[in-house]
Amino acid sequence: MIRVILRAAGTVVGALVLLTTAACGGAAGTPESPPAVGGGPTAAPAATTAAAGTFLPDLCNRLTAAGVADAAGVDIPLVRAEPGPGIVSCAYHLRNDDASPAIYVQYQLDAANQLDFTTSGEEVAGIGERARWYQRGATLMAKVNGDDLLIVNLGVSNRNLRGGDLRSLAVDLATRALEQLAR
Repeated sequence: MIRVILRAAGTVVGALVLLTTAACGGAAGTPESPPAVGGGPTAAPAATTAAAGTFLPDLCNRLTAAGVADAAGVDIPLVRAEPGPGIVSCAYHLRNDDASPAIYVQYQLDAANQLDFTTSGEEVAGIGERARWYQRGATLMAKVNGDDLLIVNLGVSNRNLRGGDLRSLAVDLATRALEQLAR
């Protein structure tokens, strides 16, 4: 019952992400765009219980602002995390206010099927069990731990990070996140 409620909440949030993406110049699911998934800029506190016996990882504390700053080559003065059912999402802001551009790293329970919603995107080897890079949305999605999804979303405002090589930045951040979560 709880998983049904979590999936329904994820569908609603996913629809909101789809509408937001379409309003900002790209429609989710179009070639080179990631499929809409739940999450966005909200996050769950580290190590929360999503459903009986299912725990979200301590992502925001393990993938530190210093680690993200090192990978991206910029200062990360603010990390914001908020609760969400079945998801932990960390916003690593480029300025010291929560309205500034951010790098989002998310871990979502039971969402790996999102990778099968579209054949767009470029397969990326060596990240989780399976991963895809979506150039248009500057997003990397990786299937991890069976049915879970790790998402690195660099967003349209961060096009100049790491000299514009967003794919390698996303791969680096996903690798760092998975290494930290394995500890």
